[in-house]
Amino acid sequence: MNTSAPRFRSSSLVGLCIAMAAAATGCGTTKTSGTVRTGTEQLLLTNAWDTALTKIDFRPLTGVPVYLDTTNATAVDQGWVVSSLKEAMLKQGVLLRAKPEQAQWIVEARIGAYGTDASSFLLGIPQTTIPPSFTGVPTGTIPEISLVKKSDQKAVAKLALFAYDRTSGQLVWTSGTSQAKSNAKDVYVGGVGPIQSGSIYRSPEFIGMQLPLVGGASPALATDKPRDAADVAASPLAPSAAASDAQSFAP
Repeated sequence: MNTSAPRFRSSSLVGLCIAMAAAATGCGTTKTSGTVRTGTEQLLLTNAWDTALTKIDFRPLTGVPVYLDTTNATAVDQGWVVSSLKEAMLKQGVLLRAKPEQAQWIVEARIGAYGTDASSFLLGIPQTTIPPSFTGVPTGTIPEISLVKKSDQKAVAKLALFAYDRTSGQLVWTSGTSQAKSNAKDVYVGGVGPIQSGSIYRSPEFIGMQLPLVGGASPALATDKPRDAADVAASPLAPSAAASDAQSFAP
């Protein structure tokens, strides 16, 4: 029985498919969009805020009905700032009330700093434009030629809170000032990069790929040192409201 003909036809069909695939061309597109604020900026600011907030000790307010006044706690990430404040207080046993008249104490929050700074460094030749100043001298732009290029963006957050008795106006608690920073760095070597590192990354990254850490140590999530003992929240004064007034503080 002759099987060479079917094998020949199968081989020819495979060859024809390969040739057609090689001759065919294709393309793909990905739609991208940008926001007014970069994701890096938002991460820097909210990370700095979260770190500063973790240093506040709300335990002296545990079990006390309080109203949180955020009039002076304005920031570009207002929703995150206010919501995280409420969460931190609730986690430590503070009884939040929706209206001032339902609270025994009024807690006022304020923000002293909430912003970013940026700096850059270039080892090489910056982009230079040759003006048409001399006859016969060609004009144009010389592109940037960098051996090492580095950009560093930092965010800082500073906040403080205090509480006073709603009836008497007496100061009953103060948190002290809490401050924290976060940073992000981009480094290009010989035009290759970026190599990204900083407090908002779990580990250094190269064009989106995580790089192994030397020694296997994990990076710190914040660049700030713990507060000194003088900054620790002071114990509150005795509340001026009487125990018999407790029913009036119920929601």
